[in-house]
Amino acid sequence: MKKSSFAFIGLYLLLTVSYVSAGVFFSSLDEKYNLGDMIVLETTVDPVVDGRLLNTVLLCNSNKVIEFNNFPENGAVNIKVPLNIHTINQIEGKCTFYASYNGESRVSEDFEISKRLVVSITSDSFFSNPGEEIVISGSANRQNGFPINGELQVSIPEMVITSAPTTETTDISNDSDNSTAEIETTPQTAATLFSSYYGKITNGQFSIPITLEEKTPAGNFRLEILAYEMLGNDKASEGVAIASLQVFQILSSIDLALNYPSLEPGETLEVKANLLDQAGSTIDSEVSTIIRDEKTQTRIYEKIFASTEVFNYIIPTNLTAGYYEVEARSGEFSAKKRVFINEKAIASFLLQNQTLTVTNIGNIPYKRDLEIMLNDKPFVKKIDLALGENARFKLTGANSAYNVKISDGDSELLQDGVVLTGYAVSVNEAKSGGSLSVFKSPIIWIFLIVILLLGVLFLFRNIFKKRSYAYHDIKEKSKEPKTEVKTIQTLKDEAKEKSGMNFSPMNPAPSQAESVLLQKGHRSKSAVIALKIKNTLNAQSKQNIEKAIEQVYQRRGAVYEEGNFIFVILSDLMTKNMKNEIEAAKLAEKISMAIKDHNGKFKEIIDYGIGINSGEILAKVENKKLKFTPLGNVIIGAKKLADQADKTILISKESYERGSAEIKAEKKGDGKVYEIKSVVDQEKNKKFIEEFLKRSNTR
Repeated sequence: MKKSSFAFIGLYLLLTVSYVSAGVFFSSLDEKYNLGDMIVLETTVDPVVDGRLLNTVLLCNSNKVIEFNNFPENGAVNIKVPLNIHTINQIEGKCTFYASYNGESRVSEDFEISKRLVVSITSDSFFSNPGEEIVISGSANRQNGFPINGELQVSIPEMVITSAPTTETTDISNDSDNSTAEIETTPQTAATLFSSYYGKITNGQFSIPITLEEKTPAGNFRLEILAYEMLGNDKASEGVAIASLQVFQILSSIDLALNYPSLEPGETLEVKANLLDQAGSTIDSEVSTIIRDEKTQTRIYEKIFASTEVFNYIIPTNLTAGYYEVEARSGEFSAKKRVFINEKAIASFLLQNQTLTVTNIGNIPYKRDLEIMLNDKPFVKKIDLALGENARFKLTGANSAYNVKISDGDSELLQDGVVLTGYAVSVNEAKSGGSLSVFKSPIIWIFLIVILLLGVLFLFRNIFKKRSYAYHDIKEKSKEPKTEVKTIQTLKDEAKEKSGMNFSPMNPAPSQAESVLLQKGHRSKSAVIALKIKNTLNAQSKQNIEKAIEQVYQRRGAVYEEGNFIFVILSDLMTKNMKNEIEAAKLAEKISMAIKDHNGKFKEIIDYGIGINSGEILAKVENKKLKFTPLGNVIIGAKKLADQADKTILISKESYERGSAEIKAEKKGDGKVYEIKSVVDQEKNKKFIEEFLKRSNTR
């Protein structure tokens, strides 16, 4: 009986001890841990059960990472997890601790283990010219805000530096002219990836200067700022910040190309002037071209044109043979090339009223045989003409029509059905019409000698004529200087007259303009209207366009044509108006209304676009013309707007803002261009208000 009692008591105590529960408690944890940190966790249990292990598991991203089994000492277990280069790759992400003890379990608060750094920069946008320095500053901290001591790398992954196209020069020289020709080879793009920049991070702060290379291409690029810590020789925690870099396009050189190194008179010289930026890319802007005699430096032609266009110059047939210099210039940059004009004898033929006129239009004396065919009957005449001289021949026939052919081997004139009268078919030399032939006549010489003798006679008569003292006194008095008091206004008027800017009914403002390269002139703000005709016009359409443009002259505007563009220049020197944008908008609206009226009445419509831009020009009035040089893109900007416009009026943002008080317009696209909807007529409104007030006062 006693044995069974003791067994029952033992079994009861065993079961009782096995089911005694114990509580599990965790110390607080940080929200975030980085590489180099130590995770310290203290786990306590209560009550302590002898012989029981505390099982603790580190879970990251729901995966078991490390397991700890410890006997609690005095009810506590301390766990330390160092985050070094060996453990950080295994322990990363959202983590927690799971602990179980004597049937009780507990989960700790969540925390994050990361090797990412928080990188911030003081500015996320940078602007620079090539060759300039920018400074990138900021901070780099761990996720828990602890500053680091590390390194920094700055790179521009999208940037590639490309070498400019190269040209090879082939010598085609000879002993006479030493001329050379440049032949452009296929460009070899030597691409160089942009190198990275490195710096130090001290106590979480960094500041690194970057100097862009001179050949850095223009454009918008991405700056990548990489901050990282090093543990030994290994890269550990890292973080990235992104910024934008805009590199401006600047003119660095001009690439000038000619179609041929030598040309014949009458041929076309093609000039291409590419404006190149720092990376060898082309710039769309205006370039001035000057052609001058290399010996005398006399300018024979000058023109401003877009760098994207090919400029053509027809060599005059009488241009003196020799070397000429072609210069392209934009800003402070210029490029020069030589072209040689060859000698060539050229003649023009004119058959009128049975008289053949042969004129030397070449640049050397014309000494050639000329064949004249009258219905297959040949006549050969030996021609000897100096520069600009001509010879005439009388063609006769048997009162019938002839097929006439005139040829010197190079030039030829064919004319059928020429009626020749006379007694026989012949070609006889007529009186020469050369510039000096008039002096070959003896009658002319006799007339000149008589005039000379009469002049000498009157000269001696005045010398020996007896003068009175009274006559002497009158002459002496007439020599006395006259004094005239000039007012300030008189001096201003005289200055205006000398400059050609003093306009009056007797001296009206010029109605024609011409784009030339000026060295001196008046710098003035101007508004430019560009009317682009986008289709072929018939006679009626051209006449109505001219009528639409006539109203420009009443506003002191000057007009000139270039291709399918008609430009209206409103300069404050002529209009005396500092806000020509409003006047330009009014004129453009009237021109557009006139064209729309035409399109509504006639079957053949006019396809057009109108653009308005404003800027500065260098101008002067010469030979009753407004000669000007555009400064900036005032002309090109107006052309682009007119090209975009579809039977509408487009105005640049700057021009619209200067005339927004009276111009009603609608923003287009990115806001750099506006479409004009209407223009307020302030003069009409003022007149209406005055009449309204007058009627109100009479009541």
